[in-house]
Amino acid sequence: YAQAAQAYQQLADQGFAGGALFYNLGNAYFKQGDYGRAILNYRRAQQLAPRDPDIEANLALARSQTVDELEVAEESGILALLGESVQGRLTLNEVAMAALGAWILFVFVAILFASARAGSAWRKGLQYVLVASAVVLAVGVLALGSSLYATDGGSGGVVLAAEVEVTSGPGAQYVTEFTLHSGAEVGLVESRGSWVRLTVPGGELEGWVPAGAVEAVESSPTPSLNDCSPSICSVDL
Repeated sequence: YAQAAQAYQQLADQGFAGGALFYNLGNAYFKQGDYGRAILNYRRAQQLAPRDPDIEANLALARSQTVDELEVAEESGILALLGESVQGRLTLNEVAMAALGAWILFVFVAILFASARAGSAWRKGLQYVLVASAVVLAVGVLALGSSLYATDGGSGGVVLAAEVEVTSGPGAQYVTEFTLHSGAEVGLVESRGSWVRLTVPGGELEGWVPAGAVEAVESSPTPSLNDCSPSICSVDL
């Protein structure tokens, strides 16, 4: 499992991405008891394959092994709730393509409607289609906007250190506020030098930790390994 994790990690570090890659990397870390990196990679896999039941099940299993019992904060606001609902079913690229398709459909129907002869049955039928396509477009734009809003709402991170003290300021000389352990899922607010300010779910507790103790879930890889299916390259739990 250590060799498998090293091989998958090398691909990830080179910028390759794919639900199967991060899923198998998470499995390899889970088998070694590294629940922080397991959760980190399961969440990355979930971003690329949000409807995969195996990823969801393994993520829940890894979360059950963590020390810190952090409650997941409920998002407030219609856009935030809708954005989380959409992200649980579709990737951002899928939502964007759906919105683009709705726009193309609306423009196409609008052109046909404008060119149809006034008073004709064809024009009257196109009028209903135009209204329906406008509704679909509005839903697509709302879904895309809410997804972007949820994505820009803050960067999520996972604690990788076995144990880390969260201080009141960016430095070891500050007072220790509380302690987090491997696998704790947090929000990343800002970085200052070699320190990162984080907040726990709910936003009531926050503090600073060394940058190497936590890693952001969001990444921007360039190459793709989406065709690397679990039947070809897999590490099962």
